[in-house]
Amino acid sequence: MPSLTPQARTQEATSAAMNDGLMAGFLTLIPSTLAVHQAMKNPKFVRATNWQSRTALAIMPPLFMFGLTSEMTLSWKMHEMASEADHHKKVSEYAHRQTSHADDSETNEKLYKLYQKSVEESGVRIVPGNTLGIHHQAANFIQNHPFKILAGVGIPSVLYIFRGRSDQKHLQLQSKIMHTRVFGQFAVIGMLLSLMGFKSLMDSQGKFITQEEADARVEEMKRMRQELLDSIEFDKQVKAKREEMLKHTDLHKDVKSA
Repeated sequence: MPSLTPQARTQEATSAAMNDGLMAGFLTLIPSTLAVHQAMKNPKFVRATNWQSRTALAIMPPLFMFGLTSEMTLSWKMHEMASEADHHKKVSEYAHRQTSHADDSETNEKLYKLYQKSVEESGVRIVPGNTLGIHHQAANFIQNHPFKILAGVGIPSVLYIFRGRSDQKHLQLQSKIMHTRVFGQFAVIGMLLSLMGFKSLMDSQGKFITQEEADARVEEMKRMRQELLDSIEFDKQVKAKREEMLKHTDLHKDVKSA
């Protein structure tokens, strides 16, 4: 069962930021490399650049996207974790109010059903087992990063269309650009509509998580409830000690005045 301790969640957020950054960098590397390769066919570009500047033109966009995506993913992941923690806290407090007058066996049964229902209704779809399938992971990635996929697929598609137009020697440059714009716009809009439609479907039905992760969330709610009970008990003890100290103080004053 995955751990939900602060250290484990921090590691999870860091890993997610790294993975998304690498994916975004790779997707950007494809069009940037193709663009430099296509530009190498222009003698003016070859004369105006050397191998260092060409390498920089190829790798700087991916590095920029890696840094930007990693930072955005880390920020989004931390916000998601904060929202989950707040949700778990509210559910734990509600569960405490609902089960405060029940016996232990009845309390445990009610808590499990309540926590399980809370996880199921938190905008997720639970997949049996402890690992997600490739199609589940792909669906989650598309839901979280539709515009990255659009950029990673759309730009190479437009470059490929332009390359196809360039092979038609009878067309003037203006006509090649016009054909590329028309066909490229059609392709990009089609991909955009498909991606956003899929994202809307995923947003309405929820992302995929494993049964193991769902059970871990239930355990996290139980832990937070126990922390709430411990805090209440500690407050009671502190209050009792304070009242006892005040009582002894008042008694000492009465004896001294007598």
